[in-house]
Amino acid sequence: MFIVNLIILFVLFFALGVSAEFVVKNIKYLAGVLKIRLFAFGILLGVITTLPELSVGINAGLSGVSGLSVGNILGGVIVMLGLVLGCALILNRSIDTNGDLKLLLPQVAIILPPIFLGLDGKYGQIDGLIMIACYFWLIYYLYRTHPTLDKVGLVLIEKNKILISVFFALLGTVGVLIISHWIVGITLNLLKDWRVNEMIIGVLFFSIGTNLPEITIAFTAWRKKTSELSLSHLLSSAFTNILVLGILALISPIVVMTGFSFWVLSAFLVIILALFTLFYYTDNKLDFKEGLALLVCYLLFVVINVLVVF
Repeated sequence: MFIVNLIILFVLFFALGVSAEFVVKNIKYLAGVLKIRLFAFGILLGVITTLPELSVGINAGLSGVSGLSVGNILGGVIVMLGLVLGCALILNRSIDTNGDLKLLLPQVAIILPPIFLGLDGKYGQIDGLIMIACYFWLIYYLYRTHPTLDKVGLVLIEKNKILISVFFALLGTVGVLIISHWIVGITLNLLKDWRVNEMIIGVLFFSIGTNLPEITIAFTAWRKKTSELSLSHLLSSAFTNILVLGILALISPIVVMTGFSFWVLSAFLVIILALFTLFYYTDNKLDFKEGLALLVCYLLFVVINVLVVF
């Protein structure tokens, strides 16, 4: 039954990614119709593609395994900047950046508060409010300082297509919510059979499974040579994870096991953010060697967590 549950879990994560991508695809069409600028579009995608994390987090909290959310959300940042960005750079060789730390540093800094807020062993409602306030301050700051960008390509407005897109976006959202409930239920069975720290399960499996929309969008954007949107989307998804964690903590306190796993997660989160910031700033580009360094950092993170399990 353990093997069967594990297989079902992987299938459900794939279905979760498909459902979330369904939502993203239709939101992208609506964004084009509404003439949303590229900057706002990147923020919007970041919010929409964190729907799996939010949905899984709510179900995990209701089921008494909120520790899954911490590993899932913070581990997801390492997945996006280590695995996804690292692989994309290796495949595409380089991405130009503006090296503007005035825009980058606030986006990186907002990801760090959960480390300090979790030192007391929980994320309470005050912690949640702090993280939510940090997110909205960042959005305001980016809105005021971000350079004007061209609008997303306009789409011919057709009433029927708009209604269909809204319907399918809602349908995909319902799918995400239902599948998330099933995922948490099966995970509870796995935790009974395989006594492993909830946070490690979130780090090793959930952080990849719930980030399938980000992975899909990032690689599609790079394949179509729109790396600016892809990098913007990865960053916005990373710091939007903090908003999700804040919302979850506001709904219900999250217990954090501040043992070895938490410190490993915190250390690699700081390392991956520092490497990304350094690479972003130097030479105004990200290249193959830097992508390899990010990927190696992610793999080392996984290996250490696997060793902890076994």
